[in-house]
Amino acid sequence: AVVSTQSGHYGRDCEDRTTSDQWFYFIPTQDRLCDYTYYNNKYLAGSITGETYYASLGSAQQACSRLGEMCGGVTRTSNGLHQLRKGDSPTQSPYGEKSWLKGDCADTHYNYYEQSFA
Repeated sequence: AVVSTQSGHYGRDCEDRTTSDQWFYFIPTQDRLCDYTYYNNKYLAGSITGETYYASLGSAQQACSRLGEMCGGVTRTSNGLHQLRKGDSPTQSPYGEKSWLKGDCADTHYNYYEQSFA
């Protein structure tokens, strides 16, 4: 992918570092807003194939919401990064993980120019 960076350089691939959440804007998505329920010391099973870690909870939840039924929620691993998960049943974590189970969702429109939901 050809991506314009803030410094004006072109031709760089999308970022995929664990400290950057910029790349997830390019995945096929549904525009949806979902509710999430927090579970302390719990994890959700089954990472989503092809997904990596997100630096922020908000970015991970937004990506999970957009993936529809493919994503059951988000687990913050013991290293502090957020990972999308398939599972929908929080399980006791021996590593102190935290999870947010995806609940009800509603269709919405995301305005990419304004970077907000309409």
